[in-house]
Amino acid sequence: MLPVDGVIAAYNLVLACVWLTAIPLAPMALPLAVAHGLAAALPLLLRRVPVGLPRPAALAREIYPFVALALFWTELGLLQAVRQIPPHDPTVAGWDRAIFGIHLHTTWSAAMPAPWLSEAMYGSYFSYYLILTLPPLALALAGRVDALRDIALRAMVTYLGCFLVYIAFPVYGPFSYGAVTNDPSATGILHALVNRARESGDSPGTAFPSSHVAGALTMAWTGWRWFPRPVGVALVALAILVPFATVYTGNHYTIDAVAGALWAVAAQLILVPALARAF
Repeated sequence: MLPVDGVIAAYNLVLACVWLTAIPLAPMALPLAVAHGLAAALPLLLRRVPVGLPRPAALAREIYPFVALALFWTELGLLQAVRQIPPHDPTVAGWDRAIFGIHLHTTWSAAMPAPWLSEAMYGSYFSYYLILTLPPLALALAGRVDALRDIALRAMVTYLGCFLVYIAFPVYGPFSYGAVTNDPSATGILHALVNRARESGDSPGTAFPSSHVAGALTMAWTGWRWFPRPVGVALVALAILVPFATVYTGNHYTIDAVAGALWAVAAQLILVPALARAF
């Protein structure tokens, strides 16, 4: 059993309990609770997978965490729609002003309405999707199992940690909460692309901490470790831009970005090594 298997099993148990509490709210809650309870047994089944499987089967065993991650992300929106927990945006916005003295998500784009800057920020925001998908895909195609397992563990620890916060403390973010000033220069192709991506795959209540920032930093961390240096440098450069882009575009409060960065660093330095030792 791999460390990532244990992390996914534990998260499934948490979701099973959460859905059990939602049984009075929706008929789907009980089947979903049962499904997550059964999914928590997956590590026990994976221990029985024989060595020497054909390449497609062996590859599926390594990439299933990324499939689970996509399903877990989508489920967050469903869970929030069922539970209808009031968003904690006023609280987080208060923290944001108390710490930084200003709401950059409402003032930055209005103060610097340059079309080139707007497109650069929206492009940096969209680069997150490339940072998230291309490194695991490249490692899977290259058959680099050790690297793929490392990136899977680091990604799941980072993201599932964020997801647990979203379940208990949903925050919609400035854009969805209606607390962002429209950027008059946001009319380019990349701006439209970001909006399309948001409309097709967003889950409400997932702003604090920013999984955009946490995920980008995690992928840059693993990219620096497992890829040639030019690729690692490119990933780090993009990951540095993502926090600024999340605030400029109004998708996150500044404190969301800071919290996401701090969580990513803590996860990589503390939690992932501890899990690796435990297994």
